Amino acid sequence: MADRHAGPGARQRSPDPAFVHRDTQAANEPGCRNAPPAPFPHPVWDPPTVVGGPRLAATGPVADVPAGAHRPPPVPDVSYVLADLDTGEVLAAKSPHAWLRPASTLKTLTALALIPRLDPARRVLATPEHEAADGTRVGILAGNRYPVSTLFDALLLSSANDAAYLLADAAGGYEQTVSLMNETAVGLGAHDTVAVDPSGLDEGGQHSSAYDLALIGRAAMRLPTFRSYVSKRDAVFPGGTNRATGTVHRSFQIQNINELLGRYPGAIGIKPGRTNRAQHTFIGAATRAGRTLIVTQMGSTTGDWKDTAALLDWGFANVDVASPVGVLVEPDAAPPPPVPAAAPPMPGTPPAPSAAANPTATRGSAQAAVPEGAVTERTAVGVATWGVTALAAAVGLGLLVLGLLVVARRHAGHRSRRSSRLR
Repeated sequence: MADRHAGPGARQRSPDPAFVHRDTQAANEPGCRNAPPAPFPHPVWDPPTVVGGPRLAATGPVADVPAGAHRPPPVPDVSYVLADLDTGEVLAAKSPHAWLRPASTLKTLTALALIPRLDPARRVLATPEHEAADGTRVGILAGNRYPVSTLFDALLLSSANDAAYLLADAAGGYEQTVSLMNETAVGLGAHDTVAVDPSGLDEGGQHSSAYDLALIGRAAMRLPTFRSYVSKRDAVFPGGTNRATGTVHRSFQIQNINELLGRYPGAIGIKPGRTNRAQHTFIGAATRAGRTLIVTQMGSTTGDWKDTAALLDWGFANVDVASPVGVLVEPDAAPPPPVPAAAPPMPGTPPAPSAAANPTATRGSAQAAVPEGAVTERTAVGVATWGVTALAAAVGLGLLVLGLLVVARRHAGHRSRRSSRLR
């Protein structure tokens, strides 16, 4: 099946047949509509260093509720994060740092990077390449000029890839926009994210996480202009002239494909996405009784808005009961260093525990080594024991002057490099 965006409303029709959403299909492309995606391999992280807190190193559901309280509802997502948009407190999560394909939720990052840089009144010229963009299109016609503001409408309401590429060129080009997107992600502390395509279509090396999407969505919702775009139910897109035929097309209405807006009381955005490889992805937000929650979901096989509603309902009911399991960091948070490889033991050193005895040491290749629901974290007791042992050895050397041989382990670690494969 094709790796194409096909969210709700993707087959909507405009008054003119030239302006339909055109989802290019290729029957021989891989992807299964019913199989949840497997997370990408990522470096092994020491839980205390994980962005947002050690409990967010979990590879399954994690929540902290008092006895007798309901736990978060089960949902068919590979990964999710539910957090307070204002305080940043994470109320519940499931494999929040799993690396997965973001699909069109990545357009949230595109908008976050470009809205501050583009004059909404500026009119930009479309080319044949924009008109022929792969995947979902709003119906841009080559040779016509379009206001930046209406292109953001198409990007965020209709998930239009032709609008994404025209905005990218308006901001300096495809590669420049991708670079801006990655710089923006790093600045937010979204270190699980590597952008390769401004539209979110699957490209090699492109990935994000439910945690990062929450950071990106939270930052975007701090922009009043972004909020105004994603809260719209519909907008008018301008017509144009087909330069090849001379046909003049009228303006037409486009719809917001975010089902949550029309179905969940208090919904204020943000952005759905879907490709066959990513399955359904989503960033949503809603306000109730003065509290605003953000929810991000990745790898859902259904994309059902009711699953999102169930998470939000639980969050609003338990926001004052559940203890936070982490936090959405403020900008410029450092990335977690990979756990360094152990140096070969020196003669006489006791052998290190095997991987079977320490399953947390092998986490990362497919995130299957740790049972779902387990939280892998180094305990405070272990840290204290290590510190006391080291101190006792130092005191013994200083007082007794016995010339004991101290065996030190050298760690050869490296920080993982962030890279983008640009087309």
